[in-house]
Amino acid sequence: MFTHCTFCHRPFDDNESLEHLRAGREVAFDPDRGRLWHICRSCRRWSLAPIEERWEALEELERLTRDRARLLAETDNVALLRAEDLKIVRVGRTNLDEEAWWRFGREFKRRRSIHKAWGMAGMGGFGVLLTTGTAGAVGGGLGIYWTWRLAKRAPELGRFLKFGKTAWKGRALCTSCGAELDRVPFDEIQRLTIGVSSEGEAVVTRRCRICRSREPGAGFLWTGAEGDHLLRRSLAYRNFAGASDSELKFATNAIEGAGSTAALTRTLASHSLSIGRMGVPNALALEIAINEETERRLLEMELAELEARWRVEEEIAAIVDNELTPLAGFAAFRRSIRRGMDGLD
Repeated sequence: MFTHCTFCHRPFDDNESLEHLRAGREVAFDPDRGRLWHICRSCRRWSLAPIEERWEALEELERLTRDRARLLAETDNVALLRAEDLKIVRVGRTNLDEEAWWRFGREFKRRRSIHKAWGMAGMGGFGVLLTTGTAGAVGGGLGIYWTWRLAKRAPELGRFLKFGKTAWKGRALCTSCGAELDRVPFDEIQRLTIGVSSEGEAVVTRRCRICRSREPGAGFLWTGAEGDHLLRRSLAYRNFAGASDSELKFATNAIEGAGSTAALTRTLASHSLSIGRMGVPNALALEIAINEETERRLLEMELAELEARWRVEEEIAAIVDNELTPLAGFAAFRRSIRRGMDGLD
């Protein structure tokens, strides 16, 4: 079995998902042609697995992608999937639905755990000071009260350490009076309003304190990549405490009800809600939608590179399998693999 990259000789990391293909955390396979590659995480080259190593591994990979894999993105020729500790490139259409938002559910649960840990650390520190008498040494009961208040705000310290004070820095001009804005502090993100442009894209707006114009399109506007950046940071700051299972369920149901994350973004933006007035479940759903849309664009670029690499590697694999491999009955081997995979349906 291949354990090292054939190009840079770096060892493949072992995975825990495949019984018949332990080496490699990134693999590519073509069930129709019977190809199987290890993808090196260092040099990104594809090492074609020897034919004798593909028999059970190809069937196992097809079963894994159909039963437990999550589809991240796909083109007409290749699909990118995640299954447990494996990143999989499958040649051909998968007929699976994309559910990219599932990854953010795990992120919100992680945030909730961190937020609770900060709270426990704060109250634990208060308990130590109370036990040693330090909390009441200055000001008696008043000192204990203020020490308790500071301990309760420990999660806010965690949020400050992660994000700092400023959501955005740059230069923005009021579209009405021309006043200039160079930053948006986090303690003012509740003033930001989410709208939608005529092209259907999310727009972040803030009312100008100078002219105070309420005309449509007046004030400071952030669109495109800059608007996405401000919105993502603001929502991540707002949702620092994470989410409960019920809140996550509401958020994912909202995405499924809208039909896609992009549709949900447009729906929420059409109500021109401010981040401060947006309910927790909607804020969670919007952060998932904005992040998923950003990841989708990145995945599309990655897929384009993967498809180009696959075309090159397929030409090499065709030569190796059809001309250079002296293995009798290879055509029968490919037919048996295809029959075995069809039997998985």
